[in-house]
Amino acid sequence: MGRGSFETIKQIVDNILSTIYGLDDKCIICDEYEDKDYICEKCKKSINIINIESLITYQDEEFISYSLGFYGYELKKLILKLKYNKSFLAGKILAGYMSDFILENLKDKVDILTFIPSSKSALKSRGFNQCEVLCKYISKNCKIPYKELLYKASDSADQIGLDNIKRWENIKDSFIVKNKKEIEGKRVLIIDDVITSGATAFYAAKAIKEIKANEVFILTAAKSRV
Repeated sequence: MGRGSFETIKQIVDNILSTIYGLDDKCIICDEYEDKDYICEKCKKSINIINIESLITYQDEEFISYSLGFYGYELKKLILKLKYNKSFLAGKILAGYMSDFILENLKDKVDILTFIPSSKSALKSRGFNQCEVLCKYISKNCKIPYKELLYKASDSADQIGLDNIKRWENIKDSFIVKNKKEIEGKRVLIIDDVITSGATAFYAAKAIKEIKANEVFILTAAKSRV
């Protein structure tokens, strides 16, 4: 193969990767030049990973939730790029940070991963579930198996814009468990992108816990200050 042919093939491959991941030697967050990692040092420092631990308590039940940091600035930008711009590179970066947290804090406490399911309308509109994308990357990074354990029984109203009380009412009884044999006696970690009131995470965890899971945790990329 001549050098000209090699360069042509390389250019085609680069173009394909650029289309899929947005790889153009620029930081995925600020668009400044970055020759490695696809995220510049300035933005890395601004992501502000602080590892928040929260307790979601409702009606005498409680679940532990972990988040990388608060929903804002560069962390928020990565989540939005994944969710609305279909940037799977942003998802891979977020999953990398989430994987680091698991390996450092939860590696021997988790048997199986799962994720918050999307509604049928959201899945149809977006074309993918951002939580599943994160979960797949994390599973690969941490070598922990993942299973789709939940699906939404109905298209509840979007949680965005609802106050805390309405969020709890809106999402109640929304989740149905599947693959029940994978749950009994297991320690399950649920992956989500953002936690706000905690209602979604709580009812998802509750549904899994009722199938005799040993323990259920939640890990999100970010926690809303609301």
